[in-house]
Amino acid sequence: MNGDVITVFASELKGALQLPCSKSHALRWLVLAANDPSPTRVIMSEIGEDVNSMIQCLNKLGIRYDSETVYGGDLVEPSSALDVGNSGTTLRFLIAQCATCEFKVLLDGDDSIRSRSSRSLCESLSLLGDKAPLYSGSTAIRQNLEIDVSDSSQFLSALLLATPRMNGPRNISKIGSAVSRRHSDLTWRLCQETGAIQQGHPWAVKCPSEVLIPADASMMAFAILAGLDVSNPPTKEESIGHEILFQNSNVYDLRDANDLISPLAAHLCMTSGGEITGAAHATLKESNRLSRTVELLQCFGLEVEQNQDGFKIQGNQKLYQPKNPVQTHGDHRLQMTAIVLALKVGAEIEGAELHRVAWPSFVDQLSALGAKIQP
Repeated sequence: MNGDVITVFASELKGALQLPCSKSHALRWLVLAANDPSPTRVIMSEIGEDVNSMIQCLNKLGIRYDSETVYGGDLVEPSSALDVGNSGTTLRFLIAQCATCEFKVLLDGDDSIRSRSSRSLCESLSLLGDKAPLYSGSTAIRQNLEIDVSDSSQFLSALLLATPRMNGPRNISKIGSAVSRRHSDLTWRLCQETGAIQQGHPWAVKCPSEVLIPADASMMAFAILAGLDVSNPPTKEESIGHEILFQNSNVYDLRDANDLISPLAAHLCMTSGGEITGAAHATLKESNRLSRTVELLQCFGLEVEQNQDGFKIQGNQKLYQPKNPVQTHGDHRLQMTAIVLALKVGAEIEGAELHRVAWPSFVDQLSALGAKIQP
């Protein structure tokens, strides 16, 4: 499906987008609710493919999801492999959940997932291998768990969320210069809201009876790039680092917000210019978002100077219509950036359905606001 091409025509847009619910919040709450034997209603405005992958995998593990409600409890041995699709977060969280089981669970995903390493997490849990397909479970979890936080916050978050299923306290130590710190902070805050007191110490998870998932602040970048308003802006507390979009400086440190890199770089090219730093870990996403962003922008006649952890960008650049279909490399944020740029000059975009990973209604909403897009 990623190879399908959509045609986007230059269009005049007017109105406001409704942001999707935050994947980061949704995935964490689903895992916590799966640990709570009492039902938890998890309210989401729309469910993207990544969140649906988590729901389907939990269902295979015996955790029922029905009409927004999660019925948590003990995990059961699945009859087949867990397919996480394109979701790296789902993979890492479930590696840790399954590591607490007395049986082995096979986890797998798409080609992008199979190329992404979870080495630090797998080594800390004494698992063989670090890339999907891999097995987790039926292995004693050692007392001292050391986790490298310099490439991703997901490994630490995975351990924190798995602690309620462990058979006793563990010592969790962190090494490296942490990235995406607001995401790991979010994980621990939600753990505390459900009863956690000390990191590494199991607790009886007690979720609220209802949880409303907030809007995804990272998606604000696409509204800004498109010149559109947003009807449901998230609060600063729930923006987990993405509020950097509204800072006064034109130097953007994306250490805690690397998902912004593609749309933000495009926006800076066409406006004031600036510098993006702290985004070396963006090379480890669905695609290498540093080099692939450079490639995508060049398709539209935009130039950035890439360095080790970001870009230097000249402003007031002119946008040109691409001569060939724009490749998006199975990365939904590249595809969404390309669509918005194409709405200014027209283009054919590869990966017609990629936005459904995180924002299923993205193209439909743009069309309702004046975008001319043909499948």
